[in-house]
Amino acid sequence: MINLDPTFLDNYSDALIGFLNSQKVIAPILLLALEEAGIPLPVPGDLIIAYTGYQVAQGNISYQVAFILILISVLIGSTILYGLSFRFGNRLILTLGKYIHLDEKKLLTVEKHFRKYGILAIIFGRHIPGFRVPVTVFSGISDVSYKTFIASTFVSVIFWIIIYLSLGLNLGAKTMALLHAHTYLRLFLFLPFILFFGLLFYLHKTKNK
Repeated sequence: MINLDPTFLDNYSDALIGFLNSQKVIAPILLLALEEAGIPLPVPGDLIIAYTGYQVAQGNISYQVAFILILISVLIGSTILYGLSFRFGNRLILTLGKYIHLDEKKLLTVEKHFRKYGILAIIFGRHIPGFRVPVTVFSGISDVSYKTFIASTFVSVIFWIIIYLSLGLNLGAKTMALLHAHTYLRLFLFLPFILFFGLLFYLHKTKNK
C-alpha cells in the first residue's frame, strides 16, 4: 500500500502547478472539463480559474480568451457527466458514487430544492461546496431536459468565472500560495482516470448484457 506522506503530496501539487504554468491554455481547459465530468482533482476548479486570472495579469493570455475557454471547458465537462447520468442512471451512482463524492443523501437534497425552486436549484446549487457533481447527476437521471440543464449551467458559471478570474487578477502571485495550500486532497493524478474509465467500461458491458 502506498503511503500518502506530505512530501509526496507536495510533489504532486507542484507537478500540477507546473502543468498549469507550462500549458497556460490547455491545462485549465483540460482540468476544469475533467472536474466537471466528475473526476476528483488535487486542486479545486475555483483555484484553477483564479490561477488563470493570474496568468491574465501576467499577460500570458487575454481576459476574453481565458473567459471563453473556461466557459467552453466547463460546459463540455458538465455535458459529459449529464450524458453519463442520463445513460446509466442509478448504476452510475452505485458504481462511481464513492469515487466522485456522490451519495443518495446529496441527490435527495438536490431533488428537494429543485422541486421547490426549479432551475434556481441548478443555478445556485452548483456553488454549494460538494454539490456541483450531484446537481449535474440529478439533472441527468431526472426529468430535467438537457436544454434546461445547460442553459441553467451557462447562467451559473458566467458569474463564477468572472468572480474567480477577478480574484486571480487581484491576488497576482499570491494565487500560487492558494494552490500550494490544497495539497491535502487525497487522490493520485492518474488513479481517478483509471477508476473512472475502467468503471465506465464495466457499466457499458453490463448494459449490453
